[in-house]
Amino acid sequence: MSRLSSIRPSNLVLLAAAPFIIYLFATSSKYLRSLVAILGIGNDAGPIFVGFLLVLATAILGYLCARHTRFEAQAPAWLRISALAAFPAAVALSILAFVAPHVLMPFAESVFFHALSENTSTLIDRTNQTWVLFPEVVAQIQSRLQFLLAVYAVIIALCLISGRLTKPLRGRVQLGFEILTGAALFYLMFMAHWQFATGVAITFRAAIFAYIFAAILGLIWVGLQSFKPKARTTMVYGAISLALLAVSTFFFMQPKVSYVLVGNTEGRIAIVRGTPQAQADVIRFGEFEGGGDQQIRIRSAPDAASAIEQIETVDSVSGAFVPVEAHSQGYPVIWQTSFLPDKFRNPGLAFAVFGFLLLTLTVGGSQHKLHPLAVGAEFFVDTIRGIPMLVIILYIGLPLAGAVKDATGGGIDMTNMTRGIIAISVGYSAYMAEIFRSGIEAIPKGQLEAGSSLGLSRWQTARLIVLPQALRIVTPPLGNEFIAMIKDTSLLSILSVRDMTQRMREFQASSFLPFAPFNTAAILYVVITLGCASFLKWIERRTAKDTR
Repeated sequence: MSRLSSIRPSNLVLLAAAPFIIYLFATSSKYLRSLVAILGIGNDAGPIFVGFLLVLATAILGYLCARHTRFEAQAPAWLRISALAAFPAAVALSILAFVAPHVLMPFAESVFFHALSENTSTLIDRTNQTWVLFPEVVAQIQSRLQFLLAVYAVIIALCLISGRLTKPLRGRVQLGFEILTGAALFYLMFMAHWQFATGVAITFRAAIFAYIFAAILGLIWVGLQSFKPKARTTMVYGAISLALLAVSTFFFMQPKVSYVLVGNTEGRIAIVRGTPQAQADVIRFGEFEGGGDQQIRIRSAPDAASAIEQIETVDSVSGAFVPVEAHSQGYPVIWQTSFLPDKFRNPGLAFAVFGFLLLTLTVGGSQHKLHPLAVGAEFFVDTIRGIPMLVIILYIGLPLAGAVKDATGGGIDMTNMTRGIIAISVGYSAYMAEIFRSGIEAIPKGQLEAGSSLGLSRWQTARLIVLPQALRIVTPPLGNEFIAMIKDTSLLSILSVRDMTQRMREFQASSFLPFAPFNTAAILYVVITLGCASFLKWIERRTAKDTR
């Protein structure tokens, strides 16, 4: 009974209901198929999962071995045992890769296959209905896996005997090995493809990465809010804002280009590729003089000569919007306009927005005796908290990401997963900033003065005195934000991110089952959130013990 009393009531209820849930999934094909689809269990999931567990266990033991060798003096007994078990585990895994490669190869092949671009990679055989790697590629993967595992075993052995090396060299070897094993663990947990549970992996990874980035951004906003103005702050930032406005003025003063709309508006209008979207919209909606506000269909043309040519060669095209110098006198002019090219207009607008915003922050800060960046951070936090998360995800995931791609000429083309993580990070960073701020303000001012009296800088006082105590105070609300973030990853399905919610929608649309997919997803989210809540409660208890 004492053991039961240590279990959280919510978890106790879930444990009591577990047999009924297991029976439901075991006896109902509808719920079982829903579970497989939502979890993202793919082909050969069993062998892939076995290989993943073996590699993961060896990587964990190697990391614990690196930790033990670095902190051998104060290492507990369990860490010492783990360090000693790391070498035989690595040797056994490397031998297994030679003797029975079929145990590890399914996982290695799956990870390598999904790391490639399935549409463009030349390493994938597309002759069959199911795309696979070429046999020679599989052989290379197997040989490299065997080599890497053998090298890994040798490195662990060197790490265990590194105590005989000189002190500077020993420290570098141990630190390098810890970084190596830590990177391997990070890749397995957060980067490698999980063929045995893709939906769960995407959900967790989106939540964890968004949580980390949101915490970093939240600390940045809090740090900016703590800035204090100096004697010349207003003058310096005012000068910067005026300089930005001057640069904007320079771009807006560049010569304009003149375009004419020729032909007639009975058919489509050929628009030269690269014409500003605003001008194309004026023609599309008939907002030019004489257009009559009627909807006009448009068509893209590679250049001005091709646009004029389409009037004669394409029956559906009756007009063209081209530069004045490319206009042929054989067609009547319907409308003429001049505008600033995008190469001048876009940077001019950007500098104008940043200059005006910085000038506003500078004036507001001078009126309230605050730093302009502190005013900007506070404005950002208050604004973001007033926008629904779905709107933030749609804005960053669609128009803003498209604008970044266009501005960089396709150089920055973020995946839907990356867009969603950035959106959730930005949205939750405002809430995280308020949590951090409340924790920092709970620290007595006398401790800050004590840090200054000890000769610590502002950054050292924050890192060594304020933040450790503030993090203990804000641990519970930070845990609540993580649970909320796990649930809000379901909103990423609007960007076609194939997390558990998106897979549920896809399965429901293909199976037409009314209740099973939704019930299964709800049960999975309850299990995940209660498990995370229990883990966070454990962290809170550990944190409370450390403060005593």
